[in-house]
Amino acid sequence: MKQEYYQIGEVSKITGISKDTLHFYIRSGLMTPDFIDPENHYSYFSRWNMYQLDIITTCRRLGIPLERVKQIISSRDNDKVVNLLKEYQKEALRLSSYYRQVAEDISWYGQENDYIKLHAEDSAVRLEYREPETVIAGKITGDISSYHANLQEVLRQEMQDRHFVRRKYGYILDTEGVLDNRLLKQREYVKLPDNDYSRISPEHLFTLPGGEYAFFTICIRDEKADFSSLHQWLEQQEYTVDAVYAEELGFQLFKYIHKYYCEVRAHVVKKAPEK
Repeated sequence: MKQEYYQIGEVSKITGISKDTLHFYIRSGLMTPDFIDPENHYSYFSRWNMYQLDIITTCRRLGIPLERVKQIISSRDNDKVVNLLKEYQKEALRLSSYYRQVAEDISWYGQENDYIKLHAEDSAVRLEYREPETVIAGKITGDISSYHANLQEVLRQEMQDRHFVRRKYGYILDTEGVLDNRLLKQREYVKLPDNDYSRISPEHLFTLPGGEYAFFTICIRDEKADFSSLHQWLEQQEYTVDAVYAEELGFQLFKYIHKYYCEVRAHVVKKAPEK
């Protein structure tokens, strides 16, 4: 029997497959030892069992689910095996695309974190022109403290079938509050990288107007911010402000509740000439 059958320890040594894994294959029904000694109940593996292990190992390296591996082993027909593998190939291609997207999203997240570190202290005001931009905005309610919940409700209703990791959050600020050096968030919005809002109800869309903006970075601590750099800049320029937005400097899965950075974009217009 030694020349034709192998005990589980010998199979493990020959194949490099651990005993625990071999026991798992037996329990899951992937393979059955060709001989079990009725006296000592030891399991013995035949040459066919060794071929089965080769098939199992190959299929597992291809990431094929256990149930599909069982079908392949039981078929004992290469044509059937090819057809089964082609069926799985479609799923593998789908998963490949998905995990490629996951890898790219993780790289993007790292870049966002680096961007925060690089620009967190950039408080100098600069003037830039921007085209109109559409965003998804939360509902307007009387309770301004619920701005985040309002946006999340919109996203849950509108985006539950859509994959979007890459996004940027922003806030529509109370203009008078900013001019009075107070941070008051009226609504929260989110921007998606592909700008595809075709499935979003018009009532949940908001357009940031085009025009000239004063840009600068602020640090928000305990939901308070200092807008004095904007006040000083306005005093030196012939502009006034009619709308103010703040966008988080970079996307963070863990938001620092007590301290985070935003890029403020204050929409400016020329002051009317004095009479």
